[in-house]
Amino acid sequence: MKRREMLALPALLLSASASAQSWPSRSIRWVVPYAAGGTGDIVARAVAPGIAARIGREVVVENRTGANGLIGTEIVAHAPPDGHTMVLGVFGPLTVMPHLVRMPYDPLKDLVPVALMVSVPNLVVVPVTSPIHSMQDLLAAARARPGQLSYGSMGTGSSGQLSAGLLASMGDVRLMNVPYSGGAPAQLDLMGGRLDLMFDNAPGAILRVRDGSFRALAITSLKRSPVTPEVPTIAELGFPGYEVATWMGALLPSGTPRPIVEALNAAVVATLNEPALHQRLVEQMYDVLPGSPEDFTRYIMAETAKWGRVVRENNIRAD
Repeated sequence: MKRREMLALPALLLSASASAQSWPSRSIRWVVPYAAGGTGDIVARAVAPGIAARIGREVVVENRTGANGLIGTEIVAHAPPDGHTMVLGVFGPLTVMPHLVRMPYDPLKDLVPVALMVSVPNLVVVPVTSPIHSMQDLLAAARARPGQLSYGSMGTGSSGQLSAGLLASMGDVRLMNVPYSGGAPAQLDLMGGRLDLMFDNAPGAILRVRDGSFRALAITSLKRSPVTPEVPTIAELGFPGYEVATWMGALLPSGTPRPIVEALNAAVVATLNEPALHQRLVEQMYDVLPGSPEDFTRYIMAETAKWGRVVRENNIRAD
């Protein structure tokens, strides 16, 4: 380290310490990079009041949509590192999109993980009128007609496309991707028989299973869900380690003082461990996964490597 840098270091540490001691001096802005009413927005608005009660300041959820989550995430990546701007980090903008586009920020350098919060698996669903009654039936049909069975996804890098891509990488099961602008139109086409299947986010898919529109064949988590214990995992059906989830967590701009990171981590973890909230999220098919900043950092790095392999092996390209 140069002498000038060594002389400046104590002043920087003093500034960081003073910033942490005065935090929070105003409300916390929590940027959700997706639309209101979506899966991530629901989680953030459920957790925000608990964080606010623990830090003594309001937590304001702000939806900043666009570019598959990149716009909202970039806002926080370039925000002042004073602990007053946080992002709901989602697996796409943090671990998938870096393999597909030129990024406006570096997820591993420009953001500091606070806590992983929840993970949302996909349900493999078919119309209730489909002749396919099990995941084994689906695998047999897909192998008999490679690339012909169609599935609806939310576009490039979506959890639906990655679910199919991981299946192809692990078991040479080729399916045909039909991209949609949202989950609702894809569900309608599946119900109408214009698609063969979907890898649909569990909180939305379970509603269609319960009303008798869809049949659930498998779930993409490593363990069966307590909500649907009769539905097997893909992992247990001959694909050990198979897991796809739309996970979400809290992150701050890089350079945020460590005491602030730890204080927010404690608030997030305590909130998610509240019995009533925990149970409500589980009933909606969210896996609740609070942990340390270090746990979340390792998770992000592992997911980045995993989806990089899937993108390369399946030649997935940005639209």
